[in-house]
Amino acid sequence: MFAVANIPIRVPTHFMGREEPLAAIEAGLGRDEGRVAITALHGLRGVGKTVLAAAYAELHRGDYRATWWIRAQSEPTMRADLVALGVRLGWVPPDEKEEPALAAVTERLRHEGEGILLIFDNATDADALRPYLPRGGAAQVLVTSNASAWRGVAEPVEIRLWPKEIGADYLITRTGHEAQREAAEDLSEALGGLPLAHEQAAAYCERLEIPLAEYRRRFAAAPMRMLDTERDAPAEYHDKLTVAKTFALAIDEAAKLHPAVEPLLVHAALLAPEPIPLFLFAEGREKFGEPLASALAGDGLDEAVAALRSFALVDRETIFDERELAILTDTIRLHRLVREIAAALCTGEAREDARRKLVEALAAVYPDEVFNDPNTWSRARRLDAVALALVGSDSEPPGGAERSVSYLLDGLASYRQRALGAYAPAQPLLERALAIYENALGPNHPDTALILNNFALLLQAQGDLVAARPLYDRALAIREKALGPDHPSTATNLNNLALLLQAQGKPVAARPFFERALVIFEKARGPDHPDTATSLDNLASVIEDQGELAVARPLYARALAIRQKALGPDHPETATSLNNLARLLQAQGELATARPLFERALTTYEKALGRGHPNIATSLDNLARLVRAQGELAVARPLYERALAIREKALGPDHPETARSLNDLAGLLRAQGELVPARPLFERALMIFEKALGPDHPHTVTVRRNLASWGRGVGP
Repeated sequence: MFAVANIPIRVPTHFMGREEPLAAIEAGLGRDEGRVAITALHGLRGVGKTVLAAAYAELHRGDYRATWWIRAQSEPTMRADLVALGVRLGWVPPDEKEEPALAAVTERLRHEGEGILLIFDNATDADALRPYLPRGGAAQVLVTSNASAWRGVAEPVEIRLWPKEIGADYLITRTGHEAQREAAEDLSEALGGLPLAHEQAAAYCERLEIPLAEYRRRFAAAPMRMLDTERDAPAEYHDKLTVAKTFALAIDEAAKLHPAVEPLLVHAALLAPEPIPLFLFAEGREKFGEPLASALAGDGLDEAVAALRSFALVDRETIFDERELAILTDTIRLHRLVREIAAALCTGEAREDARRKLVEALAAVYPDEVFNDPNTWSRARRLDAVALALVGSDSEPPGGAERSVSYLLDGLASYRQRALGAYAPAQPLLERALAIYENALGPNHPDTALILNNFALLLQAQGDLVAARPLYDRALAIREKALGPDHPSTATNLNNLALLLQAQGKPVAARPFFERALVIFEKARGPDHPDTATSLDNLASVIEDQGELAVARPLYARALAIRQKALGPDHPETATSLNNLARLLQAQGELATARPLFERALTTYEKALGRGHPNIATSLDNLARLVRAQGELAVARPLYERALAIREKALGPDHPETARSLNDLAGLLRAQGELVPARPLFERALMIFEKALGPDHPHTVTVRRNLASWGRGVGP
């Protein structure tokens, strides 16, 4: 006897990279447990589900007395193909009417289905297929579908994209270009591992006799044209539909299920190829205007995403926050070729309008207090890559969205500066934000002053005090004129200018600015506000610099109490207060009291900021100085070394804070009697301080004195 089969497609000559799913199909069909064994292959269009089903059928043809292919994309084709099976097996006469014939086939499959494999190809979903599945017996069923929700009726097997190594193997084998491995991997990555796109590319290269690198160049220049070359579409994939038409058809079909499908997909396609947080569309939906805003209301967003998933146009995944595992974010991700095709649906003025709406929506959901509030950083992390790709380039901002673009640039820069300690990448973002504000709002607008202030803070953090000073001065002048001398924003600028003067070694000049800022904050914010605590901390610091330790101590203590109550014990600003109070206690000789405060501050910083943040280096330095003062030189040394390593990596080799670490470590080495390795560290620190702060700055003078006494074997 010959096995009955009607497999309608030819398995490609170069079928590869599917050993795992073939094994999964066999395992799934083997788990009958007394019921009909059903396995469903699901995945992106063009990933090769149909070809894989055909390959499995051919590979196992001898295991079945009948292998029957059923076109499952519609109810009429399913009915017709099941009846045709009955006719072929002699279960029903050829002239039997469809309804009784279908009933007869269903009943015979239930009782005589052993050794029969049914392949339902291109099923829309489980509900549509359910009435035509065998109701019992020993038949085996293999389903292919774009939809992923099959667990109610089948063992699902996701067919994944090719890794670039397999994709490159296919391109090389298919074209014969053995010597083009690097180009093949590059092209495979550009095609997103989609087998249909690989076959189309290989056929194009073979037909025109061009190398893979040339196809990659043409694809980069005109992706839509290359994805829609009809002459190169293989017959084995969707009846010779090109990649472009395959996905365009899927979009059209999905759009019939929900009105938000196409606009949601198009807007998502204009964003970076990163996981896109769904809260962007849920919380920012009003910014997209009608009718999309209303279509996304209630459960509209979930329904639209479900419709897109039913045609495998997006993946929905829950992402755990990298730092706080309890924080979960629902996201969607688009395949890069789906992005190309969906984005092509929006051109000209419509695309510019979509970009503007995306900017406005991102600005609406981006956290306000990212510079000061670590609780906002998990949200900033999820939005970072998406927002950066949209506004971080030098292209003109969408018309009417200038303020939102600048707001996002400022937030992206603040996140880098405060959460990551990544100062250099933050600078071009603030430069662009300042240019946009000055052009859109004018040089004397309060929002311009905000960017000037933030830019100056960044320059100061990078050790460029000279460049920061005029920005602080200009921001203060704008705010005093536009907002008044007693406005909290004016107080912020007074405070920041004073910090710069203090860093320049001018405590006498800095003190009245700190005092004036404190008066404003206490009046405008109240005595227990975190801004008041910041002002108290800074004023205490400059008073300490002037040697008035007894006056500074209650200010530090009050700042710490405010922050612990208002911000909590694990906030970085609370750690700053702990550090400051502990440093003063050490100066007053209360080393045993200071040490646990330093240790607690270090633990808090590491938990909030990570182990490589510049603030960690400051905390390490403080603790190292104290344990050294307690005579524990061996304990202090790794703390100093770690602080230096952090600063060199985060701030650069020529930053004043790096010089402080060099000086501290050199002093410790000298105290341990290691004079030879100490000297070059002193020399390097002196060179940095002289260049950054000038020859007369107190830090420069201190290092010069240390170097002069280098051979005496005592610390600085």
